[in-house]
Amino acid sequence: MNPNEKNEFRPTMDAEFTTAATNVSQIPTDGLPQVAFLGRSNVGKSSLLNALTGRKNLVKVSSKPGKTKEINFFKFNQAFYLVDLPGVGYAGVKFEKVSEMQSGIRAYVEQSKALRGVVYLIDCKIGLQPIDVETIEGIRSLGCPVLPVMSKCDKANQSELAKTRNSLLKILGEDIRPLRLSTLRKIGLRELWQEILSTVAVEA
Repeated sequence: MNPNEKNEFRPTMDAEFTTAATNVSQIPTDGLPQVAFLGRSNVGKSSLLNALTGRKNLVKVSSKPGKTKEINFFKFNQAFYLVDLPGVGYAGVKFEKVSEMQSGIRAYVEQSKALRGVVYLIDCKIGLQPIDVETIEGIRSLGCPVLPVMSKCDKANQSELAKTRNSLLKILGEDIRPLRLSTLRKIGLRELWQEILSTVAVEA
């Protein structure tokens, strides 16, 4: 698809914020499947979650990266959760808090029996960074599937897109197909939504 073309996407599910957990003892225990979103600070997680729900203000989009410090749960049609994890990189956050947040993310991925996978966002313009590789490999080492998403694809040229894609294939394997995404142009939203529904085994 041409990155400059808009792709109509109209989600049909109800969504609601349920809880902001600061430790694993506070995560939902109703057994509903969960798909988490992760990536470096300012990669566009909050904007993506709003785009997937069709609601501009369900997830607060901050002008200052690194503001999300809790694990935020959003329930869809009373059937599954999308989970907003703190951003990797934690711009403007003290080292002690960074360590606490990293431990919280790892504990959640390791201990949540309802977690079905992690959607990991990489800014196409910036490309894959060492912290991305470390985080992705850490999640996979815990046995959790990772779906790589190349965000802000409308702002990257073909060379940047190819470099990011090839870097992902090197660490994830040739059988993985990273999704291209632009919340501004609504590129890739339908494809990502279908991947999520397939992961949680819910029909559209």
